[in-house]
Amino acid sequence: MFRAQIRHLKSSLLACAAGASLLASPTLAQQVDANKLLEIMVKKGLVTREEADAMIAEATTSAAAQPAQPPVPAGGVSADGTQTIPYVPQVVRDQIVQQVRTEMTAKAEAEGWAKPGEVAEWTKRITLFGDIRARADGMLFGEGNSQDLVNWRAINAGAGLQVNQGAPGFVRPPYLNTVENRWAMRLRARLGLKVRIDDWVGAEVRLATGNDTGPVSTNQTLGQNGEFGKYALWLDRANLTLTPVNDVKVSIGRFGNPFWSSAMQFDEDLNFDGVAISGEAKFGDTVSVFGTAGFFPLFNTAFNFGSSGVGTIFGGAYPSQDRYLAAGQIGLDFRSGDRFRARIAGGYYRFENVQGQLSAPCNFDQDACSTDAMRPAFQQFGNTNKPLRHVIPNPAVAPGASPEVQYFGLASKFHVVGARGEIEYGLNDRVTARFTGDYIQNLGFGRVKIAPLALNNFAPVIGTAGGNYDGGDKGWQAQLAVGNLSEDIRAGDWSLLAGYRHVESDATLDAIADSDFGLGGTNMKGWFAGATYGFAKNTALSVRWLSADEIAGPPLSVDHLMIDLTTRF
Repeated sequence: MFRAQIRHLKSSLLACAAGASLLASPTLAQQVDANKLLEIMVKKGLVTREEADAMIAEATTSAAAQPAQPPVPAGGVSADGTQTIPYVPQVVRDQIVQQVRTEMTAKAEAEGWAKPGEVAEWTKRITLFGDIRARADGMLFGEGNSQDLVNWRAINAGAGLQVNQGAPGFVRPPYLNTVENRWAMRLRARLGLKVRIDDWVGAEVRLATGNDTGPVSTNQTLGQNGEFGKYALWLDRANLTLTPVNDVKVSIGRFGNPFWSSAMQFDEDLNFDGVAISGEAKFGDTVSVFGTAGFFPLFNTAFNFGSSGVGTIFGGAYPSQDRYLAAGQIGLDFRSGDRFRARIAGGYYRFENVQGQLSAPCNFDQDACSTDAMRPAFQQFGNTNKPLRHVIPNPAVAPGASPEVQYFGLASKFHVVGARGEIEYGLNDRVTARFTGDYIQNLGFGRVKIAPLALNNFAPVIGTAGGNYDGGDKGWQAQLAVGNLSEDIRAGDWSLLAGYRHVESDATLDAIADSDFGLGGTNMKGWFAGATYGFAKNTALSVRWLSADEIAGPPLSVDHLMIDLTTRF
């Protein structure tokens, strides 16, 4: 019984407190009728009638004593700073959440960051590409090679050569190594970026390794700088590409070879400076006509060329001697089914201002003569050379005792025509047989004019015969390749190639011809063979052997072995 009384007392106290609170709070009173609540409590016997009346009277007196306040809005902030948040049903809250989720998902998918693995939209317009090649390289020379091959490139890259044997300071010219075998490890690394700016506008930038600024090789000889010295990176490509209409492309800047050609004419690593326009017109599913035309600067005269020379006779800067290539090619492409393809093309390549010219008379002590800029900025091996300077001897010394410092330029003009043909047949999805033939001829070559000034490319003297100028203007090549001939290499893919090349001294510019055949350049003939095996995705091991003999000039035989491990990404 005692416990029951305690429970009754507890309930009474709670009820009284609740009733007083309700009556004292106008806000809560609006939500619950306190009088009805007290009437229920009286009926239940929780409080007496007297107690209920007393609580109502006390609450009424307390409310009257408080200052009047404006009614609190359904939602917002009252005058005393109280914030009232209206009740939002659960179904409405669920709808709001779903609407926000839908809007955010749509935005995220549009911008490419909603799904795992997705990236922002702008990154999809950028493509990273490149390759790395490690090479074991061997240059092997024949036992009967002549050692009398002048290094024209070294002379023209330096301070010239004092050629008068009777003058003080005469030294023999630098020569090329033709007798001592050389082995080297070489590395080629190229990293590029392509950007699609608009549907018809793109850009490309590529960096590459290389021993020097030469145009035909991006090989870096390991150990060249000694004791693990670091190596340089060069700007290999940088161009804008415009496609104003379908099947027409305009390239501006520095870009890859826009012509369909072989390494006999343009080295595989050669990039072009300038502007090129390429296009293709299709006639049904089997025949198309393609073509390329371009203008390419080869050399730009230094701004102050000749203006600061010592002892200049005429004074002032010399005229510009810029060099450039204007070229065009057109071809026909025929396909029959998925396996047979035949192509043929012809082109004209006019190298302007590359032939060396005899300078205006210049003093023996003059730093620069008027045609010094016509010496090649880069040379390999093969082209015929002639002297450039018309030097006035020192009148204060005996005849034949005055020094004569010379530079050397190309003896021939170079207006090259080229023809190329190819037949290809797919044996299956991964194996193709391809036969390719190339022919070039320099229409600017003039033997009669060149011979009196030529300094190299003479026939060997045998007894009383020989010794005449023996340079030439033609080049041709035939090659057969079988296997996977695409850049898409898979594990187990293979290919074989074999061919023969004959390229005479002045068939084309030696500076931009194949750098691997012979000593690089022209004036060599011989055969080559190679094999490639893919052992992983875009990764292959290849072996090539090139055996070349000099055509014009003293005996020279060069074998070149290259073992390459290449991966592409």
